[in-house]
Amino acid sequence: MLRCVRYLFFCITVIELTGCGPPRPTSEWGVEELYDYGQRHYEGQDYLRSMEAFRIITLNYTTSEMIDDAMFYLGESYRQMKEYPVSSVTYRRLMRDFPQSPYADDAQYNLARSVFAQSSSVEHTQDKTFEAIRELQIFLDEYPDSEVAPDVQRLLQECLDKLAEKDYQIGHLYFKLQDWNAARVYFTEVIDEFPTSQWSILARYELGESFAREENWDEAVMNLQVFLELYPGHELALTVKDRLREIVPKSSSAPEKTDSGSRFTKDGNNGLSPQSSESKVP
Repeated sequence: MLRCVRYLFFCITVIELTGCGPPRPTSEWGVEELYDYGQRHYEGQDYLRSMEAFRIITLNYTTSEMIDDAMFYLGESYRQMKEYPVSSVTYRRLMRDFPQSPYADDAQYNLARSVFAQSSSVEHTQDKTFEAIRELQIFLDEYPDSEVAPDVQRLLQECLDKLAEKDYQIGHLYFKLQDWNAARVYFTEVIDEFPTSQWSILARYELGESFAREENWDEAVMNLQVFLELYPGHELALTVKDRLREIVPKSSSAPEKTDSGSRFTKDGNNGLSPQSSESKVP
């Protein structure tokens, strides 16, 4: 078996060295021949070969009617190869040189995809995420009726979720360190800036819980009740209900409690004072 594998590799090497393999595109080919070659290899996911053909067209046939087609698929080939910086440059060139091209909206969308693919993990700065958001907003301004607009909206939400996650994780770290004020700064930012993100749900829960941990019962009750109003079906809802049953009696919204013996009620200082039995007589 090993001998057969070695023989196969030997045959492939001989074919490549003697030029007996499939012809490679050259500048002597016509534009249609180059484009067909590029498309055939692009559809076959042989992106190195497709790049060769499309690159020749963009360099040597700049006045051809197929130039924007070739430029778009050159960018696509780079993107499929995860050469995101180069694909970004190619899409920008297409939109700059051929703003009326039928590929312009797809190029704008795939530019944003290429930029976002270069973004760092949430532990690092999010410059590329912000850049991708700008490109997506340009798309929505320029091509609101494009058929890929729903995909753009989904990618935009993914970008926003990433920014929200970063702020939430910082707030959660402060929460674990019991630095309640610092935690609330980040939780509030997530809630205000990214209300449609899943991270705003966790931020709102931990915002309320931070007040409870600090024994600020009124703020805790208010924020946890807002959580239940907004997310009654969330998996944390039962936890929030249990927490409210625990802390509502400690808050100023707790109902006054009396018994038949001494009849105590809250005084103005939230203390307990005896209630005159005469006041109960009609």
